Amino acid sequence: MHVPRRTLDDQGVTLVETLVAIVILGIAGVAVLAGFQMSVTASDYHRKQTTGGSYARSYAEAIQQYLVETPSAWVPCVPAGTYDLGDLPASYVPSNWPDGYVASQIGSTPQVAYDGDPGAAGCSVDTAVLVRLEVRSQDNRGVETLDVVLQRPCGGVECTS
Repeated sequence: MHVPRRTLDDQGVTLVETLVAIVILGIAGVAVLAGFQMSVTASDYHRKQTTGGSYARSYAEAIQQYLVETPSAWVPCVPAGTYDLGDLPASYVPSNWPDGYVASQIGSTPQVAYDGDPGAAGCSVDTAVLVRLEVRSQDNRGVETLDVVLQRPCGGVECTS
């Protein structure tokens, strides 16, 4: 008696092939999601930098307006931290200042006069000062600095020291 032999059908997918396909698709999916996440992070970073730059200019304008309208607030060779945004009167703080951004004066450098002589003491009431302003987001993704040269807003007897 002859028993027919079963033929093995090789048209199906083996377990190994299925696992390899799942791994490849999983890696591709992770790569796509990582690309999306990088795009969102870069967009957030750029938005915060742009916002910080805009508010750094507003901050500089607020300081200049404050000094023009209040000449007695002029500090010769101003030390860092003198014109922090929180120290300005509320009427000079930009009305649309966003939550989560901190503005501060992080440095200053007296500027030498054109003749090369900054004055006997190196700093007089009329010495211009290069002031470095910084606007920073709370998560430090947006940090913008702006250098502004401030000079005594008026001269002669009209100004008080």
